[in-house]
This record gives sequence, structure tokens and C-alpha cells, in this order.
Amino acid sequence: MKKLALGFFFFASLTLQAQLNATGYFNKGGKEFVHSKLEKAIATVDDGLKKFPTDAALNALRKKLEEEKKKKDQNKDKKDQEKKEQDQKEQDKKDQEKKEQEKKKEGQKDQAKKDQEKKEQQKPQPLKMTAEQIKQLLETMNNEEKKTQKKVNAQKIKGPQKNPQEKDW
Repeated sequence: MKKLALGFFFFASLTLQAQLNATGYFNKGGKEFVHSKLEKAIATVDDGLKKFPTDAALNALRKKLEEEKKKKDQNKDKKDQEKKEQDQKEQDKKDQEKKEQEKKKEGQKDQAKKDQEKKEQQKPQPLKMTAEQIKQLLETMNNEEKKTQKKVNAQKIKGPQKNPQEKDW
């Protein structure tokens, strides 16, 4: 247990010793940058510059990190812009599809109306007759009925007509 505690303090002292000079801050900042921790690297280099403001290596690393941050921000802005444009295109496409569907529905409704109108036009229109024409039509029908009745009665009086028998040979 004592060895473990002693090892821990030794490691902690090395870490503190490494950060006591500008090279330690430079190395730690570079390591964080390599591991894609840009913000943490900048913070480490800034801490080093507070203690060693005239160190050329720290100042150069700080400039390099700032350039990388700008590039990253520009790329992010570019990606955001592309994403917005893509989203806008998708929205426009959806809107266009929606309009087309609405037009299609309207076209179907119009077609249904036209079909309905055709059916209504094809329905027989009720005859418009005057009262005089109706009376004349009824009289004609009655006269025809009387003629038919006379024929039927005349046949009843004569009796059924007999067909001569045909021989089945």
C-alpha cells in the first residue's frame, strides 16, 4: 500500500514538474491537439502563456491552434450551410409533391363532376306535354284498346281454329 501511494505521488510530481516549464505546457497542449481535444489544448497553452508569455514555442502553438479552430469553425459553418440547403431542398420537394397531390385530387374531383354532369345529361328528360296532348294520347290508347278487344271477342265467337292432324309416319 505504501508503494502504491509513493508511486502515485511520484507520478503527480512528474506531472507538476512537466508543467512547471514552458516545454511541459507545449507538450501537453500538443498531445491534446493530436487527440482531437482542440479546446482543451488551447486552454492548456493559454495557461502556459500566462506563466511564460514570452515563450516562442507556446506562442507559435497558440497561433497554430487558433488557425485550426478557425478552419474547424469554417468547416462547421460550411457543413451547417450545406445542411440548411439540403433541408431546404427536401422541404421544397415535399411542398412540390404536396401541390402535385392536391392538383391530382382537384383533377379527380373535376373529372367526377364532369362524369356526374354527363350522367345527368344522359338521363331522359321528362316529356313536357300540354294537357291537350295528354288527352289526345289517352284517346288514342283507348281506341287501340277497343280495337284489340273487338279482335279478341271476334275470335272467341268463331271458336278455336283446328289444325288438321298431321300423320306421324
